[in-house]
Amino acid sequence: MSYNHLRQLSLTLIALFLAVIPLMGQKVSVRNFGDILDFAYTQSDEKQLWELQRLQEESSQRESKSELLPRLRAYGNWDNYLELPVQLLPSESVGGEPGTFTEIRFGTKYQVNLGLEFSIPLVDLELWNRIKTDRLKYEVAKEDISSQEHAWVEQLARSYYLLLLHKESLELAKNRYVLSDSIYRLAKAKFEIGELEPLPFHRIEASARSAKNQVFNQEKQVKTALNSLNRLIGADQTSEFEFLDQLADQQPEILTADYDLEQLPEWKMAQHRVDLNEQALKQSRTSHLPTLMATGSFYQQTLGNQLNLQDASSFEVGVWGLRLEWDIFQGGKQKTKTKTAALDYQIAQKQLEVTRQALVQEKLDLEAEIVHNQALATGFLPLLSVYESNYRLAGIQWAEGFIPVDELLQVENEWIDQQLDYLLALSELATSKALVSIRNHSYSQQP
Repeated sequence: MSYNHLRQLSLTLIALFLAVIPLMGQKVSVRNFGDILDFAYTQSDEKQLWELQRLQEESSQRESKSELLPRLRAYGNWDNYLELPVQLLPSESVGGEPGTFTEIRFGTKYQVNLGLEFSIPLVDLELWNRIKTDRLKYEVAKEDISSQEHAWVEQLARSYYLLLLHKESLELAKNRYVLSDSIYRLAKAKFEIGELEPLPFHRIEASARSAKNQVFNQEKQVKTALNSLNRLIGADQTSEFEFLDQLADQQPEILTADYDLEQLPEWKMAQHRVDLNEQALKQSRTSHLPTLMATGSFYQQTLGNQLNLQDASSFEVGVWGLRLEWDIFQGGKQKTKTKTAALDYQIAQKQLEVTRQALVQEKLDLEAEIVHNQALATGFLPLLSVYESNYRLAGIQWAEGFIPVDELLQVENEWIDQQLDYLLALSELATSKALVSIRNHSYSQQP
């Protein structure tokens, strides 16, 4: 094979390799939850959806304000009268016989009107109140979007720490399997030479196989949690993440929930609903007042009996004036609307108080959970080491014949129970700390 042929083959392989690289999933190192959050803000479809919804609400708000601006309308029409309107006039007014009437047709067969019409509201309290109402609706919509976004961040935090929890559980399951498998291999050797009865051997075998199945189950849980996290952050399923953060390695830190309740989206939404219903009440009370509008128009009218109106007569008309409208009686509808608006306002005020009480309780619960679960997680670490040592020692003592199989399995079950309690406390601690950190950072630091 010639040198040029080898060189061409090498370049082709390199080109193929470079073409395949972009198709492979990217590898991302994750040091903490902040890295996952930063990745999600740039990749998640939910985040992009909320940004579009904010732009939509801003556009709707500007559309509402445009009703206060002057309005200029151009119009035009072409009419072909198949029959002209007829009026009856006394014949004597046109020199006819008294007591009789003469038919008179007015107008021309063809008419063209071209014009401009201008209007601007001068006094319209209902319009002003409606614009204020739309502005408050805009604020409520914004807070609703913010509430959805922060709920998404909290869900992301739960999914992230759930993944770390399953990874920690997987490590514990592997440690248990290593010890159980070692004892099982020893029991199998003793069983094969006749030193161990079938029932004790099968009980030890069942324990080892159960430990192995638990490893498989935790591996599945890790994969499922990772898929769920990938969906939330908008990552491609082929992306590879290297998680450097571990729950067991986190420094013990007692956080305090020092965020301001009035900065929470739930509080803001409730407060905006109070303002919205108060504005609706004002709008209902002023909707019966008169409105005043300035109007003006200018148009040109061309009339003729021939289709070609080029040489027909044309007339220009200009007019301006004021238009007053006042609904004096509406059959009691206005009174009913005002009463309903007043009830809605009272309900919104009560709902604000209910929201405040719920947020205060949530804040106290978060602080209590952090203190309680931090103490539990810290105390469990040396305790788990003791239970693991007990199981190792029990395996040695069983092998030497000092304890029966029942006691060996009892020590193993005690270790498993402590692992479950440890994982539960660790999960609640991580989630509580994440929620407090998110709320402290996202809300209390807002201007």
